[in-house]
Parts: sequence; structure tokens; C-alpha cells
Amino acid sequence: MSASRILSEKGMHHGRPVNSFCVDLEEWFHICGVPTVYQDPSTWDDAPAHVVEDTRLLMQMLDEAGAKGTFLTVGWVCEKYPDLIRELADAGHEIGCHTYFHRLVFSQTPEEFEADISRCVKVLREVSGQPVTAFRAPGFSMKRSCFWAYEILRRHGLTVDVSIVPAQRDHGGVDGFTRNPFLLHTSEGDVRCIPVPVMKVGPRTIPFSGGGYLRLFPRWLIYRGYEQNHRDGRPGMSYIHPREINPEQPRLELPWKKGFKYYVNLASTEGKLRDCLKRYRFTTIAEVVDAVTEWPEYRLANGEIVPVMPNTGARSDQAA
Repeated sequence: MSASRILSEKGMHHGRPVNSFCVDLEEWFHICGVPTVYQDPSTWDDAPAHVVEDTRLLMQMLDEAGAKGTFLTVGWVCEKYPDLIRELADAGHEIGCHTYFHRLVFSQTPEEFEADISRCVKVLREVSGQPVTAFRAPGFSMKRSCFWAYEILRRHGLTVDVSIVPAQRDHGGVDGFTRNPFLLHTSEGDVRCIPVPVMKVGPRTIPFSGGGYLRLFPRWLIYRGYEQNHRDGRPGMSYIHPREINPEQPRLELPWKKGFKYYVNLASTEGKLRDCLKRYRFTTIAEVVDAVTEWPEYRLANGEIVPVMPNTGARSDQAA
């Protein structure tokens, strides 16, 4: 698929696709998948606070680069720091949903997930004054076992999802899934999905542009990932947590593998992000979505996401 078919001209900058800049706006102790001393939300108010200072540094970096971003916000953070959310909105950044309590989607029942989403979008919309239409699952935990979540998201006005990683990963990942933006039909309405960009390294397919991957990988490998996607006309997507630009953050006691992934190369994050912001053009998820010109159609069927066959209207039962 060529660049001209995925993005319109407004989605291009000097011949390259424009990329989305995403911040998963959560505190330093919001970690998934392992028990910690801050596992219970009743302890969160007693934890040292860093998210406001760290987020303001990210805002400064974006402002210096002339870029905007989407801040996918934990509802608890929004309620605790409403002035920060208003500051982001007033600066022209997009506010999105990252659930209220930052729990893995597949660890919840549909009823629990819906209660969380309802509470989150209510406070985000009230505080930001924005419609809040974009969603990312904590830990990218949108996988095949919980595709039921899309109907709940759409029911609450979340019409854009950036949760699917088309590769293997700890908390989620849908290995072999389509890498291009697509339109998902649900019984509650349509959701526009933009999978997290991945790259090919030999036989492996891996993320590259955020989190531990960005911190671990050298710059040349990160750039290769962007270039691979750009050659296919596909926009990139940077994703980061405010804590990742703060090498002085408190340390949690974690299993060695989790601790390595969580804390490796924290001192390198700010410089790598600044270099990416200089090298490529970044904007909000909403603006990238608006620039996409072709949305292949998919639907939910028996817990899977399957393509709608073009032209004939027939619907395939083969998963994406």
C-alpha cells in the first residue's frame, strides 16, 4: 500500500508521513502485571508525586519542536491533577482515555471494564472540555481474549483505538495482525483502529518507537523502524510515559526482568525523544486519523476481528 493511499497530503511532511506522539499519562507507580506496594489504589495518595513535573517537561519538549501530542490519561491522575489536564488542553494537546485505574483489560470482566471506562471518560471530558475519543489499553492489553472491549469503548463514545500491537509482547499483542489503520464495525458503531507500529528485524516483528524499546535500542535502529513504516506510507507513533524522562524517579522492587524493562537506560530517553522530534514530524492521534484516506473494513465475529470482503459485501471469517 503506498503513502498516497494511506494518508492525504495534509498527513505528509517533506515527503514523509506525519507521526502521532502519544503520552500514556500515569504516575511512576502505575505498573501492570506484578504486585507492588502501590497495587491498591488506596495507597496512591501516599506515594511521592512526579507526574506533573515530568509531564511539563514533555510539554516543553513538544513546544520546542512545534509539535502537539495526545495524552492518554488515567482517570485517577485527571481527578488528582485537574489543572495539569486543563493546561494540556489549553496548549492544544489532545486528551485521550487510558482507563481510570490502569488495570489490564483482560484481567477484568466486561462489567468491571465498563464501569471503569464510564468513570474515566466522565471525568476526562468534564475537566478537559474535549470530546475525548481516543483510547489506549494499559500495557497494550488489547488481545484476542478481550476484543469484547471494543463494543464497550464505542458505547462510551471512544471511537479511536491505539491499543493493538501486531507482535508478541507480555501483556497483549496480536502477533501477525494487520499493521495498517482499519475501521472496525461493532454493534455499537464503528471504531477506527491504528495499530502500534512495529518493525522487522530478521525474522522477528518488534515494536521500536516507545517505552522500553526506545530506551533499549540505539538511535539508528529506532530510525530504521520509522523508515520501514514510512516506506510503506504508514505513519509512525511515538509512545512514552512521563516517568521515562525522569532518571531520578523512585524505584519499585520488581522481578529482575520486569525491573530491567522498566528502568533500563532512563537517562537516554529525553535525548532520544528530542532527536526524534527534530528528525520527524509529530502531531495528535486525531490529526493522523483525519489524514488517513483508506480504512479497510473489519468486524467482530465470534471473538475475533475479521475482514469485510471488498466489493461484494461478503464477510470473511478469517482473522486479521
